[in-house]
Amino acid sequence: MKIIHQNGTETYALHEEFQASLFQPIAKYVEWKLRNDWDDYNELYHAIRFIENIKKKPGIWFHIHTIKRDGEIIGVLTVVGGKIKEVEKHLPQEEEKTVLLKYFHIADKGKGYGGYWLNHVLIPYYADLGFEYIQVSSSHPKSFSFYGKLGAEISSSEKESDNHLFKRQVKAFLISICR
Repeated sequence: MKIIHQNGTETYALHEEFQASLFQPIAKYVEWKLRNDWDDYNELYHAIRFIENIKKKPGIWFHIHTIKRDGEIIGVLTVVGGKIKEVEKHLPQEEEKTVLLKYFHIADKGKGYGGYWLNHVLIPYYADLGFEYIQVSSSHPKSFSFYGKLGAEISSSEKESDNHLFKRQVKAFLISICR
């Protein structure tokens, strides 16, 4: 673990080794969805499976980023780089200049953590490493306007939830991080 930013009581860290416990905010979201009968897509299962699959692919790397406050992980996301066409077939830009943002979850929603994290921590961090783009896909309708303000929508599609009970709209966005 490497601390890359501090803001008040929040610590922003980068992890190069995967531990399922880092995905606690995703588990909380899945639990909320079950309590509120939102849908049956299990992000925790898919996130862990995604990590385990890319660990087997040569030339692909990942970073798990977390926000901790008072010893509790309140936010998590995965950044994927390298030969990302292996996991993201539709790249409108060069893969060596792009990182993918996957499974972005914050336990305390609506408090500005996501915007701060992207604008003041992640974008500067990856821009300093020489990347020019972040590509992100989301099936959370409330995130579409957030990502649309940061970048351009590059695709839209629909997929079914795990048990085919719900249809989920998916949008992908390209965020330029050139300095």
